[in-house]
Amino acid sequence: MDVFIGIDVGTQGTKAIAYRPSSSSAQGQILARASSNYSILPTDVPGRAEQDPNDWINAVRFVLKQLVSALGLVAPSNSASEQQHVLSGIGISGQQHGMVLLNSDYQPVRPAKLWCDVEASEESDWIRTDAASTINSAGKWDHIVPAFTSPKVLWSIRNEPRIWDQVRWCVLPHDYVNIVLRGVHDDVSFPEKEEIFPTTDRGDASGSGVFDPVSNQYSADLVNAIDETGRYLNSLPEILDPLDICGSLSLEWMKEIGVLHDEYFSESSKIPCIPISVGSGDNMCSALGVGCVRPGMAVLSLGTSGTIFGVSDSPPSSQVSPFADACGRHLPLVCVMSCTGVLNSVLDSMFNGCDSKNKKWTHDDATKMAMHHPPGCHGITFLPYITPGERTPNWPHATGAILGLTASNMSLAVTNQNTANENNTPPANPMAGLLYRAAMEGITYLLAESVSAMKKACGVGFQPSCLLVVGGGSHNKLWRQMLADVLGVELRFPKEKESAALGAAFQVGAAVNASKNNVEKKLAIEEYVLKQPIEMEDEVVLPSLDENTLQLYQEGRDRYCRYAAKLFQDSR
Repeated sequence: MDVFIGIDVGTQGTKAIAYRPSSSSAQGQILARASSNYSILPTDVPGRAEQDPNDWINAVRFVLKQLVSALGLVAPSNSASEQQHVLSGIGISGQQHGMVLLNSDYQPVRPAKLWCDVEASEESDWIRTDAASTINSAGKWDHIVPAFTSPKVLWSIRNEPRIWDQVRWCVLPHDYVNIVLRGVHDDVSFPEKEEIFPTTDRGDASGSGVFDPVSNQYSADLVNAIDETGRYLNSLPEILDPLDICGSLSLEWMKEIGVLHDEYFSESSKIPCIPISVGSGDNMCSALGVGCVRPGMAVLSLGTSGTIFGVSDSPPSSQVSPFADACGRHLPLVCVMSCTGVLNSVLDSMFNGCDSKNKKWTHDDATKMAMHHPPGCHGITFLPYITPGERTPNWPHATGAILGLTASNMSLAVTNQNTANENNTPPANPMAGLLYRAAMEGITYLLAESVSAMKKACGVGFQPSCLLVVGGGSHNKLWRQMLADVLGVELRFPKEKESAALGAAFQVGAAVNASKNNVEKKLAIEEYVLKQPIEMEDEVVLPSLDENTLQLYQEGRDRYCRYAAKLFQDSR
């Protein structure tokens, strides 16, 4: 029985899923899970966020051992029975943008700089302006922010020249895990070891800051503008196609995780092959894991920050992050900093922060209060940039604001709250329920404007008719309906939380399937994914048909855009 393992190497830990794919006789099924946590390295340097790549490898080793032990996984062989769980492939998802610098022995020469490391702010500005102008590409690289890899490389060149002189390869986190699994650090020597070279896929490469989504290759002009010596250009991994297999699990790794024992060689002298797919970035694999693989589909993640990405047939402009997906199309993405963290702050300050009776208010409690106030919040607008600053739009100096207060709507707020609490203890702040709803509406309008920016950046190639909503905020019933009404699309809710790990398992399953069949029988990755049972909640939320509700939301969104532009559009 074929089992594919998908592993997501994240910022806070590594998650793994063992998946049995759908067949003619059975539906696909997650058979086991494993995880291992680690941390960002402690530092006193502002903006720095780094990790030891060895932490990733130790975590990957741990989760593989856990899954092998739990399922009794064995390596592929002619003697394996149909009842045995056979490890038939491994797929790796990795946190995007991380800079992993390796020497000629594939050893890291410094800790990996992560996506959340923003030390390279000056370097990202230089790439967007000076470097882009030098190669006559002004505006093309406006999406590059300190999170991307290329500013980190330039930072290293400028600040760590002795370290940069040791660099032979500059890879992304998932690329590094792939080559280690293929055996570059094994103690034993074997002929194939010299042929192991780093590879990546176009999805993760598109987060490097030097990938051209139109030509589907690195921009040599931009790379050489960043490093005139040619070292950076020569250090980049080869970009493989979505169905490609980058290599196979090394003999030493097979022995270490327990799928291959010495007794195997008494039966066969042939080393078994456990393929490793090309892998991809976490957002690309998450798209696979929730079934977002065709144009018209998009994912909205409601976490501390909010992320929207979706499949597009056309390459996006630099108004958004012009990522590629793991299927051969494009995956434009926008990220807003102001999301569930804003609601947490309102809950803490407006409900719990001033309650003399020491009642512990929850988001469910606050939502019940908010539901007694109408869409549009009686004309009150909450600008949610309390982080402070915002990434989309790029307003780093923006702050939160509550606008439109009048004696009339403040009185209505109190009346509505008293009605809502006839038999319950109200929060000490009589405006709390209304402000919670106003904050939720403000975040929703911010997300709606981000979707509009994506549509503008992609043209007809990105016109989502359905949003797959994930993250902690997706469980809020009021917010679900509000998002559907404001965005004007159907909302569905995937059940699987570890979608990136599941997506990595889907990818390797599709790659192995393709390698076993003739060209004309190959299943494209999107077709393979859509054959798998991706569990969704029963609830499907549709936009309201009530014209008054939709009108109130439209007026609220118009006010939001007007206030935000007046206050912060020129603040950069």
